[in-house]
Amino acid sequence: MKKELKALLIVNGIFVFIAICYLFDLITLLYDDSSRYAITSLEIDAALSNSSTIPGQSGDNNKQTPQPLIPKIIHQTYKTDIIPEDWLVAQKSCKNLHPDYEYRLWTDETSRQFIKEHYDWFLETFDNYPMPIMRADAIRYFVLYHFGGIYIDLDDGCQRSLDPLLQFRAFLRKTDPTGISNDVMGSVPHHPFFKKTIDSLKKYNHSWLIPYVTIMYSTGPLFLSVILKQYNRWGNPIADQVKVLVKPFYKGNADKSFFFYAPGSSWHLGDAKFIFSMGKHWFLAALFGTALVLGFFYLQYLAFARLLNSKYFKLYKRTIGRGIRNRLVRFRLLRRLVNLLGISLTESKKNEFNGAFGDIDSGLLADYDNDNFNIDDDYEMEDDFTDKPIRNRDMIV
Repeated sequence: MKKELKALLIVNGIFVFIAICYLFDLITLLYDDSSRYAITSLEIDAALSNSSTIPGQSGDNNKQTPQPLIPKIIHQTYKTDIIPEDWLVAQKSCKNLHPDYEYRLWTDETSRQFIKEHYDWFLETFDNYPMPIMRADAIRYFVLYHFGGIYIDLDDGCQRSLDPLLQFRAFLRKTDPTGISNDVMGSVPHHPFFKKTIDSLKKYNHSWLIPYVTIMYSTGPLFLSVILKQYNRWGNPIADQVKVLVKPFYKGNADKSFFFYAPGSSWHLGDAKFIFSMGKHWFLAALFGTALVLGFFYLQYLAFARLLNSKYFKLYKRTIGRGIRNRLVRFRLLRRLVNLLGISLTESKKNEFNGAFGDIDSGLLADYDNDNFNIDDDYEMEDDFTDKPIRNRDMIV
């Protein structure tokens, strides 16, 4: 194998290994295990049956309606308290369907005040987020952890009562093709999953150069999906599990869906639109990506070929090799003298003796004891005072 190709494989192998370790949780999203935690029709029907029971009735229906676990609070966020007209229908649908729910709209001002008052350790990170949507993402996790309730994006409208969802301690909405979204979430106060979420925000606050990727993986759905993977990795008590709202309970205008969609995604920038357009032309994008990767590897190959064949690299290699060779010669000559004089060294002295020459090779002592090298080999070393090469045969009679 050519040395250029070998260097290319080694360097890229190390890079791939580091990338896999760093992005391991993101890679695990390729395996979708949301069905294990999915909210089923039976659970929804059971919750509806319980909530429709009237206390004091005779017969089998003489039951008390179970108290909801999630408090009846709807949280939403926007930069001000003036909601865009496109979202008013969706907002009013949730408020009108739930007159007995407390409604809280978190603006930029009230969000920052809340963080400053209750979670001042996060205020610096909160203020330094480069894009407003990142603060809008973060505040929803904090208010759900602090107060509990249900968070709903302004572009998600309600088309049926959310009461059946109150019977779960925490739930998130599944998204396609894998992972979960942060546009609809519910939780009891101080749920351990949302505790882990807010504690992880600082760790994941990195720039990924592309704004869309930075948002998604720092505070958005990718971030939340990774945290959920970590949370579920070693299992949790049933009481602390996070349930997943799957189709048909969230998809569009299906009969069983709790939500409908209004025009949204107002935070998407030009790079996001470009990424979405690539999804529509995936075949051309795949061809372009393959060509880009192959071109990158070819340029690396040329760079390694030029480097390894340059006079500077050869000079460096020759200098390093000469230094190691000279130390090895001195080591062998001194060991030969020790043996000729019949001096027996203890194991500790052997290690000390070997260390004096920089641990040239951890196996040298054992090799010498077993006569695995020949002192009569012809080699050169440089004299410390004259810098002139002297022959090993001239030093040993």
